[in-house]
Amino acid sequence: MLNTTAAKITTTTQIIAPSNILIVEDDNDLAELIGMHLILQNHQVVRATTITKADKLIKENHFSLVILDRGLDDGDGLTLCHTLRQHENWTPILMLTARDSEKDKVEGLESGADDYLTKPFSVLEFQARVRAILRRESHNESSSSSQRIQQTESENTLDNQEPVLHFDGLAIKPQSHQVEVNQQPINLTATEFTLLHFLAKRPGRVYSKDELLSQVWHTDFSGYHHTVCSTVNRLRTKLETSHSKHKYIHTIWGVGYKFQAV
Repeated sequence: MLNTTAAKITTTTQIIAPSNILIVEDDNDLAELIGMHLILQNHQVVRATTITKADKLIKENHFSLVILDRGLDDGDGLTLCHTLRQHENWTPILMLTARDSEKDKVEGLESGADDYLTKPFSVLEFQARVRAILRRESHNESSSSSQRIQQTESENTLDNQEPVLHFDGLAIKPQSHQVEVNQQPINLTATEFTLLHFLAKRPGRVYSKDELLSQVWHTDFSGYHHTVCSTVNRLRTKLETSHSKHKYIHTIWGVGYKFQAV
């Protein structure tokens, strides 16, 4: 449920370009309320009440964000999250649920969700989470476009190129922002590539989430720890395919992450 004590709409927040957003929620009152606030922010809103309907809509349309409830009539929203990631659909997912234990939150993020918001929540927090996800997605798309332009411009010069990093079955090419696993190209977002390249430049070195936020996301806000977790999980899913016999990114519990091809 939404905490209506914070339902005042602010006009001073950063403007985000209108987006197409899918709400997967079987609670009519909650779906209508958050849908109304998204529409007031000029977003286009589509709703599904089941995993089956949501899956069909996602296959037929492009969404900038999926707002996904866990407790749906035909199953756990985690099932849809797993399915999308397994089919390399990386549409951002904001998971909504009344399950607020640490285990449930970790389970949601490790399933591929980009953020996890527990009920009840305030309108202002909901709006802030949506803006943060859309802002990151917009930045990733802009960075990818810029990198494609830079790649074209740099094809005619070999000066000051960073070396290609080679590991067992893995090649990371900084100049073209390309990654291959056993000579098979792997499609990464700009942030995923930056994170992988940063870790791979110092194999065996353990980085905390705060260090990664500072070096890769250029922020010192520890509230984004879940962003690091979800990006690492997406990277693992993409890299550890049937083409690879190796695990590249390792969790050092209580400390952080390191790169090592084993």
